[in-house]
Amino acid sequence: MPTVGASIRSSQTLAHLLLPEAWLKPGQKLTLPDAEERGLYVAKGKLLAGGTEVPEYSMAVLAAHEGVTVEAIEDTRLALVGGEPLGRRFIEWNFVSSRKERIEQAKDDWQNRRFPAVPGDEEEFIPLPG
Repeated sequence: MPTVGASIRSSQTLAHLLLPEAWLKPGQKLTLPDAEERGLYVAKGKLLAGGTEVPEYSMAVLAAHEGVTVEAIEDTRLALVGGEPLGRRFIEWNFVSSRKERIEQAKDDWQNRRFPAVPGDEEEFIPLPG
């Protein structure tokens, strides 16, 4: 039997989330919890998802089909991230928001170095692309 984490829902959560983790032995199968949006990350090993091989250090975005089963090809550690849709998101470089103006503010903050430095990496600055 695979080891699986649990779905999390608390009074502070605004949307139903899936955050399970699993360790699978070769040949073990796991039926994933259903969700409208799901991403499967393989942290170790390799597995099959819907007939597609997902190698180590890869993420697969899964369709909202019910009863999706994955099978480990070798010892595999996986994490599932998903839940109900949170609404439209805008993405630019490393910034994600539901509002474009927040992304513009983040770009300005980045260019003007108003983000805190990463501890141990205070010297390097990566300029905003484009």
